[in-house]
Amino acid sequence: MKNITFASIALVFITGCTASQSPSSVEEVVTKTAQALTEKDREKVKKDKRGHHARPMSDKRLQQLLVLYSTNDDQKVTWAEYNDWRSARFNLTDSNGDTRVDAEEYVYEFENRLDERYENGRIAHIEQTEKRFNALDNNDNNVIVWTEYETSGRRVFTRWDTNGDGIINSDDPKGAYGDKKSRYQWNSKKPLSYIRMPTSHSLKGMMDIYDANDDGTVSRSEFDSERRSAFYLTDENRDGELSSAEYLAEFEDRVDQTIETSRRGQIKQTYVRFGVLDDNEDNQMTFDEFQLSGKRIFTRWDKNDDGEISSADIGE
Repeated sequence: MKNITFASIALVFITGCTASQSPSSVEEVVTKTAQALTEKDREKVKKDKRGHHARPMSDKRLQQLLVLYSTNDDQKVTWAEYNDWRSARFNLTDSNGDTRVDAEEYVYEFENRLDERYENGRIAHIEQTEKRFNALDNNDNNVIVWTEYETSGRRVFTRWDTNGDGIINSDDPKGAYGDKKSRYQWNSKKPLSYIRMPTSHSLKGMMDIYDANDDGTVSRSEFDSERRSAFYLTDENRDGELSSAEYLAEFEDRVDQTIETSRRGQIKQTYVRFGVLDDNEDNQMTFDEFQLSGKRIFTRWDKNDDGEISSADIGE
């Protein structure tokens, strides 16, 4: 899939983040002789600072790992299960079957998964935009006039300006929306999170959209000016009304621009990851090299060093 292009994707192979496919989604799990995870390996990876720093194990994280890697209902992930999953992913990436993965194979496999998520995220955002239009169209006549748009804006500003001083900044106690953290989550089951669009549901989003002079505050004049500008630019035929087609087209353009910019960065970063995994710098990655990061990831989740990822690691 190359026609749709996005966000900050989890660094699946080098970092402690997990990938998106479960064993059942791989055509066939090709079992490779399980490499030993020795004490020497453990000591080595504990000194390896690449990828995410070790983080506490939580029940939520454990459940994600069980879904991805466990092949039975024993509520744990063994090294053999994890190694087999990584082997299947490596074999899937090795498109020409020569037991080595070059940069193009590595990037191509990641690119396909990335684009699928972008497409799913785009669909979810379009559906959400249609709901927003209907909410703004108070009289249900399939157009939004300035008074309807302005009324919605006043509600948004008031919800954030909780101390009533006419500006929105970090001094305002959390408003009706709170301050939701909007970040890309590779394992999220919510496609809206696959594409990180600025939103008025977070303080950062408010600043990104409305803080024209980048001073960390949004004044009422900045807010009103941006709303008026957005309405004018969306009103493509300049008739003073926003049709559903105009409203949707403007948002689609912004989504696609966000995707294109983010996608370019993600592909660039994927080449960087390949360079790190290609330990001997011969432009060919073997499974042994691939599993250098695998051992690092597994060890960081196996908090008690018992060779399994399980509930015993929670809180460690």
